[in-house]
Amino acid sequence: MSDSPPGATATDAPADAWLYAWAGANVAIGVASLLVPLYVVQLGGDAFALGVLWFATSIAMAPSAVVVGPVVDRLGNHRRLVLAGFLGVAAALAALPFLHTVPAVVLVDAALWFAVAGVTPVLTTLALADVPERRWNARLARLNKYQGYGWAGGLVLGAVWTSALAGRLSSLAVQRSLLGVATVVVAVSTLVAARTLPRAEGADDSRLRRRPSRRAVRAVFSPLLPGRVVSIVRSSDPRALLTGVSRPLAAYFAAVTVFFVGFSVFSAPLPDFLTTAGFGDDAVFALYVVSSLASAVCYVAAGELADRYDLRVLQSSALGLRGLVFPVVAAAGYGLRASPTGLLVVGVTFALVGVSWAVIAVTANSLVARYANRENRGAALGLYTALSSVAGGVGGLLGGWLAATYAYFTTFALAGGLVVAGAGVVLALDRVEPGA
Repeated sequence: MSDSPPGATATDAPADAWLYAWAGANVAIGVASLLVPLYVVQLGGDAFALGVLWFATSIAMAPSAVVVGPVVDRLGNHRRLVLAGFLGVAAALAALPFLHTVPAVVLVDAALWFAVAGVTPVLTTLALADVPERRWNARLARLNKYQGYGWAGGLVLGAVWTSALAGRLSSLAVQRSLLGVATVVVAVSTLVAARTLPRAEGADDSRLRRRPSRRAVRAVFSPLLPGRVVSIVRSSDPRALLTGVSRPLAAYFAAVTVFFVGFSVFSAPLPDFLTTAGFGDDAVFALYVVSSLASAVCYVAAGELADRYDLRVLQSSALGLRGLVFPVVAAAGYGLRASPTGLLVVGVTFALVGVSWAVIAVTANSLVARYANRENRGAALGLYTALSSVAGGVGGLLGGWLAATYAYFTTFALAGGLVVAGAGVVLALDRVEPGA
């Protein structure tokens, strides 16, 4: 990428400086991603309530897929959309401490994720502007790296904050104060974004408007925690979502649906499981820090591997590892509880899940893009993201219900089985050449 966009003013920041603002925003988003489920538990919510929370936030992201793309095309000026999204996240975080019922928290958290999903496609477009297709994996890995380290930083903040205030304030008071800190962090990130996002002369952002790659790839993945896609890819023609789907692409979409359901069956009730096993908020945050850092440090390496090796083997191996680890988490939590040994063993499993997510995150977009026809890549990626979001929502609801009705080991074993089944489908797909 060039140091500044065509038509930029002399006062513009270097082209990639906005990545620091996005990393900062992800500190706040990372805090909220785990803190809100823990907040729901403190308000009296059970595993099923967490499933409803997961379902609502996953489904709330889908409308951004429809709304944000046409708005970008019509207005051109991406700065306003990004800043509006940041402000939306800040407003949702600011409102959460004043809510006292689970349904209200579910609604506001859904609004928060709607804002996040609206911001990320524009930022992904910036990351891929002026980049040849053969460098997509590397650029997506770099964007994931900044997002991942920001997210992990938020989890570190949560672990330190809850540990420092434990015993001094009630659990609810600690959580509400942390939500206030997250609000301040995203507000500061908004100011940084306003200063560093590329600024073009006139109303149109010519750099974005004229790049054909803008329609091709727009998905960025969250770190381990939610296991959900947080950027929404969109097609300018919704009817194109159902056209040009080849047989290998249809098979991959089936696999995506299955393994994203599995991801969410595991992830949605996980905070309640850890709390039930005796882990305090500080320990829960620490476990998620381990997982997110494992993802963040592996994104670049995963991108390099994706450029050199068979994507099917890479992704199916990562999926297989994830699927096998899920029931181990339940076994360790039940058997060892919140003892030092239990924390260590569960921490290792979280690290493995994080590493596997980095590989899955980087390879998924490339598989969709390469199985799709060139003229339908944007539409195929749009359908992929929609399937991911809906499958994640359904999986979260299913996981919450299973955990509330049956044992956690049964729930996590089923989640692992779904992921392994998806891995088998991926491995059986037609080969695509590395870097093609």
